Amino acid sequence: TSWQGVVLSKVQPNLQTYKLVLHAWAASHTVEGPDRAEEILRHMLSLSKAGNIGVEILPDVKCFHIVMKAHAEAIRKGIKGDDGSAAERAHKVTALLDWMELLGVRSATSKIQPTSDSYRIALSAWVWSHHVDAPKEAESILYRMIRASQDTKIVVTGDTASVKAHSDPCTVQPETRDFNTLINCCSFARRVGVDKSEEDKLSLFQRQVAHREIYNIAEGALHALISSPHAQPDSATFSGIIRAAINLLPNTDERDEQIIELFRLAYRTPPAEGSTSTRITSTTSERMQAPPGAGCVDANVLRQLRHALPSTDDYIRVREEFEEYRRQNIGDHQNGGE
Repeated sequence: TSWQGVVLSKVQPNLQTYKLVLHAWAASHTVEGPDRAEEILRHMLSLSKAGNIGVEILPDVKCFHIVMKAHAEAIRKGIKGDDGSAAERAHKVTALLDWMELLGVRSATSKIQPTSDSYRIALSAWVWSHHVDAPKEAESILYRMIRASQDTKIVVTGDTASVKAHSDPCTVQPETRDFNTLINCCSFARRVGVDKSEEDKLSLFQRQVAHREIYNIAEGALHALISSPHAQPDSATFSGIIRAAINLLPNTDERDEQIIELFRLAYRTPPAEGSTSTRITSTTSERMQAPPGAGCVDANVLRQLRHALPSTDDYIRVREEFEEYRRQNIGDHQNGGE
């Protein structure tokens, strides 16, 4: 079209235009908000693939995160009137993560590459769902995150081929909190891996087997964290795994011994550098901190230990062993520094 001899171009929406619409639906706090945002995201991808629009509207990572967070927040808040189950929304978040991974693999230069936040949103969605499958689904996502930080791919340029990191370590790098999220998801699992309608029909043995499977997921996350090059356990890790043992394992002498071994591992594991602030903001935070030489044992870990060992004699014996180790550890550090 033209006006007074001046050619006018049609106004076309660009990437920022679509982002504003995505934000609007995601922040609408309505039942249909997350689904409408996802429809728009898929529409953007379809238009970009067709190549029939004059401006660049290929969605980026932020577009995916807006939609994924919208679904996750709907799960967390339990929006009134939402007929879809929390698990269905969590599956939608996982499906969007799948899509991001696929788009990233297809092109080394794609601007749609999953980041650590992409995996964390999916982790949170399953944890907030409180679904019976949440521990297994969260475990799968965490290990996908670990693989993404390690993966390599073959990139062919002309007649040569080179190995290139599939994911920039700065883009995908699991942290301690990610492992702790999975451990806590298991420790608070109240169901036994079946639909609620079938739960009452389970025998005690079946419940114990199901609970053991969930505990094994938490224990696997602990071992993976210990061997991780990117992160290391902290006090929250050990309070979580001890809580998982209390909640998921049969109340036997074997469980008590396992918890004692976890507690020993906690105080023998050095805290992460910079995990303890030198500036105390309150007396409460000071009481919660690990005392010198205590490794990853703080007030929360001690609270879980006391809850796990109702026998006063056992608790006193383990605490005395811990205090002796702590005193010796402090002494070794002081002698080493002289």
